[in-house]
Amino acid sequence: MSTLLLLLLIVIVEANPTPKQVVRQNATAKSSTSSPWLKNITNPRAPGCRNRPWICNQGEFRPRIRRLCCRNRCVDVTSDVYNCGLCGIRCPFTWQCCSGLCIDTNSNHFHCGKCENRCPFRSLCFYGMCGYAQPLPPFPFPPKPPHPPHFPFPPKQPKPPHPPYGPHQLKGDDQPPPMSWKFFS
Repeated sequence: MSTLLLLLLIVIVEANPTPKQVVRQNATAKSSTSSPWLKNITNPRAPGCRNRPWICNQGEFRPRIRRLCCRNRCVDVTSDVYNCGLCGIRCPFTWQCCSGLCIDTNSNHFHCGKCENRCPFRSLCFYGMCGYAQPLPPFPFPPKPPHPPHFPFPPKQPKPPHPPYGPHQLKGDDQPPPMSWKFFS
């Protein structure tokens, strides 16, 4: 404790942050700073995976999580939204990376709300929820099929009150013009 106070006093008096006398006293008799082995240890390989991409593998033969070296970092490309499937493939906003594919989990029936969350049969996926705002199915499930429409289908058009007589208009009581009997004999 007293040596620390003495050292602090020397630094303050000289106004020198590294006093030369103290450094010389703690130095070894040999003038070399370090050995070649120590230089290799203090300056190891560059950090990251850029020069060694195999360090991203976790040792499995068929990895369940696929990891690649993206921008000098090991990244899980099966679930990372910024590197989905491959490095640099970014999923759109509100989409998720499921098994290396960008998927809209707000409306996908097989990935509703999260990856691998399937909606039940006859239930749709809205806003990431199965069956959102859908009526409850009738009891008993499944509902009965609809009945076919009654005969005649499609309905027939009503007939006009009298047949059309050509381009001339009817006169008076809406009677057709008299027919001559010359054509029939």
